[in-house]
Amino acid sequence: MTNLNNALVARAGLRTWYADHARNLPWRLTPSLYGTWLSEILLQQTRVETGLPKWHLFMKLFPTVGHLARASESEVMKAWEGLGYYRRATLLHKASRIIEAEGEFPMSYAAWLKLPGVGPYTAAAIASIGLGEAVAAVDGNVQRVVARWAGITDPVDGKTGTQAVQTVADTWLDHEAPGNHNQAVMELGALVCTPRNPFCNLCPISTHCASENNPDMWGTLPAKKLKKKVQRWELTWNIARFENYIVAIQRPESGVWAKLWAFPETPPAADFHPLGELIEPVTHLLTHRRIEAIFQGWKTNNKAEMEAYATEVGGEVMTWEELEKRAMPRLVTKVLDELRANRMIEKGSSEKRIQYAVFF
Repeated sequence: MTNLNNALVARAGLRTWYADHARNLPWRLTPSLYGTWLSEILLQQTRVETGLPKWHLFMKLFPTVGHLARASESEVMKAWEGLGYYRRATLLHKASRIIEAEGEFPMSYAAWLKLPGVGPYTAAAIASIGLGEAVAAVDGNVQRVVARWAGITDPVDGKTGTQAVQTVADTWLDHEAPGNHNQAVMELGALVCTPRNPFCNLCPISTHCASENNPDMWGTLPAKKLKKKVQRWELTWNIARFENYIVAIQRPESGVWAKLWAFPETPPAADFHPLGELIEPVTHLLTHRRIEAIFQGWKTNNKAEMEAYATEVGGEVMTWEELEKRAMPRLVTKVLDELRANRMIEKGSSEKRIQYAVFF
């Protein structure tokens, strides 16, 4: 049971600390429901440094929810490119069309929860920050701060641990300024109560913290269930070329890289001239997956063969320029960047240089 007096002291400490140390993030400087909602979706499982440029890009391309709703899904996916977890982009787009159709933003925590892509944390963050509703928002940063402060040893991704963290968060909550309070706890987790080597000497709530200067505590909290084993995935993508044309496919609507554009895994027919591996195998990490990717090059002088290959794999024949306008996995974009670099900057053997020249 959280001591109420200790919770009140922590609340006051958070209020003072946040007033002095809050980062000047754009959605805080010019607050709006749209900007707050966009920031919360973009920053799900994404660091602020990574999400910030994307927030600016989205606000430039889609300055209002109406602009976002009227954009095509492919435009939204392309703007999202590089952030990962692309389902967030499709759900953001669906939610924008619901908001646009209803003519107004949801005006309560319960109403926000009804939108696609909005869970309890996101709804609480938007409702408290944008609407002043007194509801505690609990994300990963909040879990870490609360579990360490209260000494919660149950896994925070389990039922008992989740309830214990929520109870403390609810007790802490500043009903007079719920938005600032929630942001203060999140900010504290991001800047002071960090996953490794927290700065306990700088913490405004260390007085009653169960883990203060105690590595045995903060080193193991928040506790979580056993992690899933990382799966190894061997992947070969085939890049077939005719003049300035290649074959690309849109991945299925579910699964890894849903709806993104990539290359076929099925190699073309024997009539294509093999170019071998265009670059060294690439290792790419996703959540619970370690991908070992090989990029095989192929060339043909027959456009009909390209079209037949595209039909066989369910893809499209397009130019490099057309492909670059579509959303692709980060793995694909960084490999294409490397292929271009190898064409412009001579590296490796002369045979390899000739291979790149022939391919491009």
